[in-house]
Amino acid sequence: MTAAAATPTPQETHFAMLSARVPVAGRRILDIGCGSGAFLELLLAGGADATGMEVAEETLARAATAGIDPARLALGDGRTLPFADASFDCACFVFSFHHVPADLRTTVLAEAARVLADDGTLVAIEPLPAGPMSEALAPIEDETEVRTAAQALLADPQAPFVLAETAHYEIARTYASHDAMIRNAVEVDAARAVPAARPDVVAAIQERFARLATPVEGGFELRQPCVLYRFRKA
Repeated sequence: MTAAAATPTPQETHFAMLSARVPVAGRRILDIGCGSGAFLELLLAGGADATGMEVAEETLARAATAGIDPARLALGDGRTLPFADASFDCACFVFSFHHVPADLRTTVLAEAARVLADDGTLVAIEPLPAGPMSEALAPIEDETEVRTAAQALLADPQAPFVLAETAHYEIARTYASHDAMIRNAVEVDAARAVPAARPDVVAAIQERFARLATPVEGGFELRQPCVLYRFRKA
């Protein structure tokens, strides 16, 4: 009997969606909001000349500890990207654009356009404000409003970007328990630590996790619908 294939990690699924649309090997790619570097690592393994940027030094430190060359990591908040004009062939936001403050989103997009070559591509991958993962995490932080607003801007982008494609798909995350899910949520955004410590929030998450997570080998799976936006420069 053939063993069942392992479920791809979220980052592997995102990478498959990106690489099906954008050449990776040999391309200069900027990962804006790279987090701890899991997606950046896949870009590098795929042969990209890739750079990751994050707003917090401690997040970049985690990426370096995970094995990313610090020379490929940059500190910044997106308002003024520390790169020359036309430095990249592709820029991407992977679950990061909705974290940009609303009053800075158009500025960040303008900076992304500046650092892209004239034939460059922008890809933004965002979680929809729905699905088991979103519902399970809502007691810690309900992102319905910020995701909806961010995706409204991406669906009707400012010049010089032109929306070339949208694609919907799902990712799956596996956790050992609801406590593991909470720890991961706080690692992604330290501001969640305060609500995550409240007993009523933990109880609400435990109830939702028990109701929404599917038992799988190695733990419990929660699924998250996503949307990919691909843009070209006009």
